[in-house]
Amino acid sequence: MSLPDPTLSRRAVVGASLAVPAAAALALEPGVAHAAGTPLGRQVRFGAYAWNVPWTPGVLDDLQRTVQAPVTIASYFYGPDDVFPAQQDIDTARGGARDLLVAWEIGKFRYSEWPAGLHDARLDRIAAAARAYPRPVYVRPWPEMNGDWTTFQPTPAGEKQHGGTPAEFVAAWRYVVTYLRARGATNLRWVFNPTTDTYEGTTDIRAIYPGDAYVDVLGLDGYNWGNTGVSWGPWRTFEDIYRVQYDRLVALHPTAPVWICEVGCKEPSYDDGAPRIKSASKGRWITDMFAATTFPRVRAVCWFHTRKERDWRVNSSTDALKAIRKALDQMPA
Repeated sequence: MSLPDPTLSRRAVVGASLAVPAAAALALEPGVAHAAGTPLGRQVRFGAYAWNVPWTPGVLDDLQRTVQAPVTIASYFYGPDDVFPAQQDIDTARGGARDLLVAWEIGKFRYSEWPAGLHDARLDRIAAAARAYPRPVYVRPWPEMNGDWTTFQPTPAGEKQHGGTPAEFVAAWRYVVTYLRARGATNLRWVFNPTTDTYEGTTDIRAIYPGDAYVDVLGLDGYNWGNTGVSWGPWRTFEDIYRVQYDRLVALHPTAPVWICEVGCKEPSYDDGAPRIKSASKGRWITDMFAATTFPRVRAVCWFHTRKERDWRVNSSTDALKAIRKALDQMPA
């Protein structure tokens, strides 16, 4: 595979083969701090979720052309009955040019069922598929487990339908990781991925952290919902959204890299479930995010590029698209 000329701008390599060795090295780099004051945009890789990935891998190729920069992490979702990596994952990886970030939504079972061996057959199928895949796959089981809107939130009373106690969550996580490693699925990288939410009713991540031996990457999901004081919170900066939980997360593991696994911002020019905000700019929000200098362990930003509760897409407006293109042009080669 030919590698792009490192003297070219990031935009110039779009549509060409991506530099697999460089991407792999950055993906596995420990999360030791960058120099103080380094902007986020100069220390991260860019990834994304887009509608129908991995079933239609070409949508990320389309996104590359849209943002005029490589999309080197493919983020998507699998349920408890899916087996991965599969052919669609291989296609999405584009020969190793993209890392796979799989949200493994296995929260329809109680945590106590996993150490009891009730789902070993599921794990055996995953192990067999992983052994046949030649590259790392980043897996975030029970994504956003700390959220009180989930049915699998670990709580002291363990009252959620598919949940359990914090101790049961830790036991389930450790069992799944240990079981798969013992069966040769050593290319699976484990992403502990709560949301940025720390309000009353969410679970404190310090009570459910599985331990350094069972975690390879620290992940965070957080969105600017863009309301003006009604449900889901007001218009907030990236710093406002991520600061508290980032600090808690990096205190748990001394070296693991941090990945922003899901991020998005409301388009303030739309009335899309939250009112229009004339004084706000999604482009400015994106610019400020990539200019942030107080998140030295962040190694990846994965944008949630779709219309769902809001129009989260990077090209929801000309303002937003110009900002993301300029920000990604500053990424490390």
